Amino acid sequence: MGNQVDDNARPGEFDLIARYFAPLANSSGAFGLRDDAALVDISPGARLVVTQDAVASGVHFFADDPPDLVARKALRVNLSDLAAKGARPTAFSLALGLWDGWDEAWLSSFASGLGEDCARFGITLTGGDTFRSPGGLVVSITAFGEITDGDYVSRLGASPSDTLFVTGTIGDGALGLKVRSGELITNDTDAALLRQAYWLPNPPVAFAPLIARYASASMDISDGFLGDLRKLAAGSDVGFDIPASRVPLSREVATLAENRPDILASAFSGGDDYQILFTVPQSRVARFEQEAQKGDIRVTALGQANANAGVVAISGPDGAPLALASESWNHF
Repeated sequence: MGNQVDDNARPGEFDLIARYFAPLANSSGAFGLRDDAALVDISPGARLVVTQDAVASGVHFFADDPPDLVARKALRVNLSDLAAKGARPTAFSLALGLWDGWDEAWLSSFASGLGEDCARFGITLTGGDTFRSPGGLVVSITAFGEITDGDYVSRLGASPSDTLFVTGTIGDGALGLKVRSGELITNDTDAALLRQAYWLPNPPVAFAPLIARYASASMDISDGFLGDLRKLAAGSDVGFDIPASRVPLSREVATLAENRPDILASAFSGGDDYQILFTVPQSRVARFEQEAQKGDIRVTALGQANANAGVVAISGPDGAPLALASESWNHF
């Protein structure tokens, strides 16, 4: 991320905020980032949903990853959580820990990436903090979303016979990390697509209204499809037995995973999907599927919840559960 830079040649903390981040704070309640707090407007009958996720150099991204993509990924992993709750994103705050070698070119690109996604998702920066982080870059975002009273969807509400759905495809981000790190070799076109999936997830933010309207339980997939499915099962006291063939894979992942159980295991457990895993009561499935077909977000039915509380299996072609060394990403 650059060489050591003379501190005197760089803006101070408050100049840094005024120059790069105040322009993103375009709501009156943010006070141009000149106050210690912010006011977030909430519509009548609405509630505020809050989530916070952080990303750190060497853990969630490489030190030399493009700064604009680091910024956008840090924001989008939070928007994924809001979408899974059925909430519309409205605002976010940013805590930015800068390593000793940062420079203005890096910071300008980082802020530009944030600005692009602020415009894309219709959200505003409300404040935050900047600090020195000698161990490497840390980006912590707290995101705020709006939801109508009674529409919040937790991971606790699934019942036996509910149908399990997932948005998007599984494994692109996990295999993109392997491509980025050199652990996995593929053709140039597929490598570029997988790297991009790792760098810049595409959470189905526009799907949130359907989650709020139809889902009985919902969560985003960040730590790994199988591990997060187990969390949903445990939270709702239900079980799932899902054929591996039903789990949606992109062409790139399916090609790499063909006859490679280790690659398939990485796709199911590696994380970085930022898609939504959710259940819909049987009485509402037909109507939900009609509504979902009107959009451009891929949705796949995986099977039904059962009464085996907390028991989850992904079964192979022979019907036996797949044996995976790990079910999800674990920091420790």
